[in-house]
Amino acid sequence: MKKILFATTALVASAGIASAEVKLTGYAEIGIKGGSGMETQFHDDIDVSFKLSGETDGGLSFGAKIDLDEADTGAFTGGPQQLNAVWVKGAFGKVTLGDTDGAFDWALQEIGMGTTLTDDHTTHAGYNGNSGLDGSYDGQVLRYDNTFGDFGVAISAELDDTAVGDPAWGIGVKYNAALGGVNLGLGLGFQDNGANDIWGVSIDAKMDSGFRAILNYSDHSTTGAYTGIGLGYTMDALLVTVNYGTYDLSGNDGYGLAVNYDLGGGAVVMAGYGNSSVGGVDTNTWSLGLGLSF
Repeated sequence: MKKILFATTALVASAGIASAEVKLTGYAEIGIKGGSGMETQFHDDIDVSFKLSGETDGGLSFGAKIDLDEADTGAFTGGPQQLNAVWVKGAFGKVTLGDTDGAFDWALQEIGMGTTLTDDHTTHAGYNGNSGLDGSYDGQVLRYDNTFGDFGVAISAELDDTAVGDPAWGIGVKYNAALGGVNLGLGLGFQDNGANDIWGVSIDAKMDSGFRAILNYSDHSTTGAYTGIGLGYTMDALLVTVNYGTYDLSGNDGYGLAVNYDLGGGAVVMAGYGNSSVGGVDTNTWSLGLGLSF
């Protein structure tokens, strides 16, 4: 996922609303990319997001996000993609509806770290983004989540608008703890849509030394088990990461590399590489350039 820095562009207030805020953010990429079956070519991409938030006189928070993501060509080939989500938060927890993670994805940590122009390190055949059964239908996910100290819990549902399939429901739990120089995060999730089910677990260890290790395992009732590992090291402005994943049933696997150097002010130098093995055939992608956050 692209990292975005938020900048406030407007602040308004009206009767019955304690405060309301609109934030506009931007992200752009410029560079070069290539790989198997692809001519080396230039790459640019632009992403614009609006984040809306407010709070009632009684302390109820609410908000929405609109993400306008241009296709990675200057001519808008294929048209822009729009992603929306709306949320309400209070003492009861938080409810989100729209293009958001289901409880399974919410609970588990992905093995990818850092960012690259064309997501080479997270689009190879051995990568699993923990989406679980999200997208079983129209992609409109309703999720409730809440935290209790170091624990977090979420439940989610996605409905079949045709009323043919069973709802895709899920549950996830998180636990975070600081253990003598290691920040440990544990995640456990389950989803079921009537036709398939999936469960998974992740372990995320962030060390004061700058090292980070992520383990991810999931088991799908149809496609079988997935195992992945991600390793990263941060030193000042430099981040170096590698990840590997494999599917036991198909035998497909792959690995990804990412190197980021933060120039400050929202500019990051990014280099990425991904290698996939599908049916014994290897392919690869790579990219190099700048990510610019506004």
